[in-house]
Amino acid sequence: MQSSLRLFKPKPSQAAQQCGFVMVTALIFLMVLSLLGVMAVRGSLFEERFSANDRDLMVARENAELALRDAERDILGLRFNSQPTALVYCAPAACTNVRPAGTRPANAADAGNFWSGSNPNVEDVARDDGGVGLAIGLQGVYSSASATACGRPVWSGADWQDGVPRTCAGTITTTVPTIPYGTFTDAPFAQQGVTAPRYLIELFRAGELGVNNGNSNKLFFRITAVGFGRTTGTGGARTSVTLQTTFSPL
Repeated sequence: MQSSLRLFKPKPSQAAQQCGFVMVTALIFLMVLSLLGVMAVRGSLFEERFSANDRDLMVARENAELALRDAERDILGLRFNSQPTALVYCAPAACTNVRPAGTRPANAADAGNFWSGSNPNVEDVARDDGGVGLAIGLQGVYSSASATACGRPVWSGADWQDGVPRTCAGTITTTVPTIPYGTFTDAPFAQQGVTAPRYLIELFRAGELGVNNGNSNKLFFRITAVGFGRTTGTGGARTSVTLQTTFSPL
């Protein structure tokens, strides 16, 4: 009588089975926690970038506002002064750069009636091309015909030095100039790593705007200013904010 030998594989114990289940569960929890950690880090980085961008835009906006005020002082012929009650007019001895004589008020008495359409000197203040290629004292002030000559709003064809190429597309076929902050007022700008804001000025008579049926001698100035932040992108493009205001000295 023959007998057969059979081999039996013992079943794993219940403890061993539970150990394997715990290991798989722990790995799943570890993966979930790792994923949550990565998402938290990415969210934190996003918030940090968002906050930095918001701060940069705030800096750019504040600098654009500085340029608006600086352009107003340029129009009034005033030097920057930390105490505005003591007005100083930009005669050659008072300011580093000055506008040509007769194109800005020279003193308080002159300022009273200088910016009037009846003043013949006003004809020498603005140029259609904003003084392209001329001395700095003759640049940055545009006439009411400038937009037509540029083929677009003059600020769209101006050199803001923000890394974005622009040019006029009308009878003016080049980039028109803007004025750096403090050029004619000696206003200080000492922000590290930030380009100084810039502005341009457009001059309009009341009749050109239809104000008071065109019978007024009042003059109006449209000021466009661009302020910059600290961020510089590809190709030299910078964070910037553009602001406009209308200003009348009288």
